[in-house]
Amino acid sequence: MKICFVASSYPRHAADGTAPFIRSMAEALIELGHSVDVVIPYRADLRLTPGPVRVFPFRYIWPDRLAIMGYAEAMQSDQRLRSLAYALAPAFALAEARQVARLHRRYRYDIIHAHWVIPNGAVAALVAELIGRPLVISLHGSDIFFAHRHALLGPLAGWAFRRAAGVTACSPDLRASAIALGADPATLHLVPHGADPRRFAVTPAVRTRVRAELGLRPDQPVLLSLGRLVKKKGVEYLIRALPDIVRAAPETVCLVAGNGPELGPLQQLAAELGVVRHVRFLGAIPWPETPAFYAAADIFVVPSIHDAEGNVDGLPTTILEAMAVGRPVIASEVAGIGLAVTDGLHGLLTPERDAAALARAALALIQDGDLRDRLGANGRERVRRELNWAAVAHTLSDIYAASVSRAAPLKADG
Repeated sequence: MKICFVASSYPRHAADGTAPFIRSMAEALIELGHSVDVVIPYRADLRLTPGPVRVFPFRYIWPDRLAIMGYAEAMQSDQRLRSLAYALAPAFALAEARQVARLHRRYRYDIIHAHWVIPNGAVAALVAELIGRPLVISLHGSDIFFAHRHALLGPLAGWAFRRAAGVTACSPDLRASAIALGADPATLHLVPHGADPRRFAVTPAVRTRVRAELGLRPDQPVLLSLGRLVKKKGVEYLIRALPDIVRAAPETVCLVAGNGPELGPLQQLAAELGVVRHVRFLGAIPWPETPAFYAAADIFVVPSIHDAEGNVDGLPTTILEAMAVGRPVIASEVAGIGLAVTDGLHGLLTPERDAAALARAALALIQDGDLRDRLGANGRERVRRELNWAAVAHTLSDIYAASVSRAAPLKADG
């Protein structure tokens, strides 16, 4: 099939970790024999590299410094939309729709696949209806959050859902939220994200190298958190757990990789709790280097929470990546995390916002190397067998085929 992805985030260059799952999903579909084009908003810092996925940026505002739509820049800490985003929305929607329609005239797509119902699902729904092609919408988290909070965006999302032949969600929460906004349960599919076992196959030598570069001993307990530093990631609770952890395991080091508005508050919290020497804030890690940092750690920690506004992750792909490397996961029992991690089998699940429970889980793994190895091996095997992008691509192919077969005959001029 000829597939057009409509997305508002995508890796801006080879080292960028912005929404790499969109590219991974497209590459996996291409490996099955489909063709995939991706429509994304233009940014001045785009440095797209040649590859199997064709990417078509569109401009919607000049000067370029005002182009904040997508790439998580239209949001303030994932909790509210910036005022400029509202002003840019009409121009963004018009430019995106024109780009999809123009590309369809050239490439004659079989299906339109929108990522994030707001803003892209609504735009793609209009274009798909005009050109007579079926629409699939995938939900990833903040899109549903904003749709529920805004009087205009909720009905707009519902309108898009009613025109979709298929809707995918990476967590049960997102699925339930889509139904609440008007999505037909018959069109909804629970599709967890994946990881590429090949990309995250690392050797012991890599672990040794990165630990040496960071000044860490081979036997030193190392925790890792990796992701954008916003409230819903819950990294605050990992920092709050450290005093209990280091009292029992004084050599423990916590690596916090990522940038974001919470960096300063997290550094201040570490100082207040007296654990500065146990925390390394690494900044953003280039995407190709992330497997090495997973390998350098002993335990991967994802303390996700519902933030004060109610926003929460869907299913962080970092969990699946850490599992692919063979690292046990400690994570909050929220959103779609339970789809990937079974407590006691692939990692340990704890209640959200519970630093004491997180500390107990970390110490259980620090003090029991056999348990770490067993959970890590189980996680790696699960990614190899089922939670990988090839499996996701097969599922999407089935959804596409069903959507096309249910669609009305294509318009002759579509």
